[in-house]
Formats: sequence, structure tokens, C-alpha cells
Amino acid sequence: MSNDRTPGNGDGHTTGTSAYLAGLKPSVRNITSAAIAVARIDELGWAPLGGYPGSDVLWPVRCLVCGWTGTRFYSHLRRARPAIRHRECLPQSEHPAALAKLKERARSACECSAAHPTTAEQVAQAFEAIAEAQLRGDTARLLAELGRFLGPCPATGARAAAVTAHLTASPPSKS
Repeated sequence: MSNDRTPGNGDGHTTGTSAYLAGLKPSVRNITSAAIAVARIDELGWAPLGGYPGSDVLWPVRCLVCGWTGTRFYSHLRRARPAIRHRECLPQSEHPAALAKLKERARSACECSAAHPTTAEQVAQAFEAIAEAQLRGDTARLLAELGRFLGPCPATGARAAAVTAHLTASPPSKS
């Protein structure tokens, strides 16, 4: 069972913002969707191998149950479909145990060296930092902030919950 959850390991074509948002601009809506998507597929035992492309676009992913790589639609993954993950995966009867083992890695707080936002306040600060980097045309900072927001982290579920909490407290802008 693989624990590699680093985006960009698969196709070699993920540079710049596409490492986090494939073909999407770094807007509040897209970043929010990506954070929730990354958390959901992590929960289901998948790791992104490239930036979030949107709900109905094929996304390169790795199966964390067996290590298989391929593409899946997030719209299918978020509903835990198809029931059969892919050919060559462990038997379906073994999936619950494998996913439970992966879930043991999940954390409620980020312990990474580059802290990921896991509270509504930290999410608000991260959105501000992203907006400032965009305004200044600071690509390096934009990429660093997107990495903090969307990069692999054992607290990805807490990050998605913080995004939701932030959005509930203050509706997102249309940007």
C-alpha cells in the first residue's frame, strides 16, 4: 500500500499553478473546490498526481490501496463510484480494512514544516496571501501559498472543514 500523496508525481506536466489547479485560475471558488476535492479523494484512498482540473474532467490519481495510477473523474470519486476502484486493485472485500489503515494517518491539525491552514482564521489569511501574491504578480509566493492550501497533508480533512467554516462565516467573492 502506497502512502505517496504528493501531487505531480504522475504525468510530469504539472508546473506552476497547474500543479494545484489544472487549467483553472486561482480564484476563491476554484481553490475552495480543489481543497474540498483533495480532502474527499484522500478520505476515499486516492492521491492527486496533478492539479485539480474541475469536477467533470479526468484527473490523474494514484490508488492508495494498491499503488495503481490512472485517471478518474472527481464527480465519480466524490460519490465513491465506481464501486470497483479499478482493475488489478485488491479485492473489494479488502477495501474497508485498507481504507481504515490509511485513515489512521489522518490528523485534525497540521504538523507539516510548512503549515497548512486548518482553522477558518488561517484559511482567511491564506486567501489574503494568495490574493496579494496575484495582485503583485509574485508567482513564487502564489505557488508557495497554493502549496500550503492544496499540498499533501495528513490534516487535509481538517483543512477542508476549515474552508467550509470560513465560507459559512463569510460568503466567497465571485473572483
